Amino acid sequence: MKMGWIMGWAVPEAWFAPLVRQHFPNAPHTFIPAGPESIERLLAAGPFDQVTGYSLGSELLLSAAARGVVFKDVKLLAPIFAFAREEDLGGRVARAQVRLLIRWLRRDPTTALADFYGRAGLDVPHQLAPVQESDNLIWGLEYLENQRVEPPLPASWQAWCGGADALLDARRLVEITPGILIVPHATHHPADLLHAMAEKLP
Repeated sequence: MKMGWIMGWAVPEAWFAPLVRQHFPNAPHTFIPAGPESIERLLAAGPFDQVTGYSLGSELLLSAAARGVVFKDVKLLAPIFAFAREEDLGGRVARAQVRLLIRWLRRDPTTALADFYGRAGLDVPHQLAPVQESDNLIWGLEYLENQRVEPPLPASWQAWCGGADALLDARRLVEITPGILIVPHATHHPADLLHAMAEKLP
């Protein structure tokens, strides 16, 4: 089964890929960073038997579906309809906090990323943090600050969210679209979400 992935904001492939391969060791994988050309890059690298979006990657896939882009089989981990708390679509982070992170990222990307990883519960080693990719990181934060996708999930899509996610309100997400599965005690870290997804696959 050929699997394509769009990763989350500031998530390095060198950290994310081993987690994926631990759960899907026999599948060929293509990893696409979250960015303005993620969907086009995913389409160019396909076709895939399954496409998965994690965090910001999930919102990019949802936005593409709203524009009529079709993928064969789609899974979402830590799904985002709108990241900003003000939209009341499951995001926990206020727009003002996102703007603050943008300013911090411009001044001191190393410390800003370390703070984000700590708040999100991601154990990304500091040497893997993409501190040199400031333009793309700022694009991602501006996207998270301003974009929203109207629920529900497209038909046949599946999604998993951690019950202890600091960035997303899993209960609110299930209210919005009951197809989302809550993984008890899981955080925004992808490991438990990948495990839950792997258990559901044939």
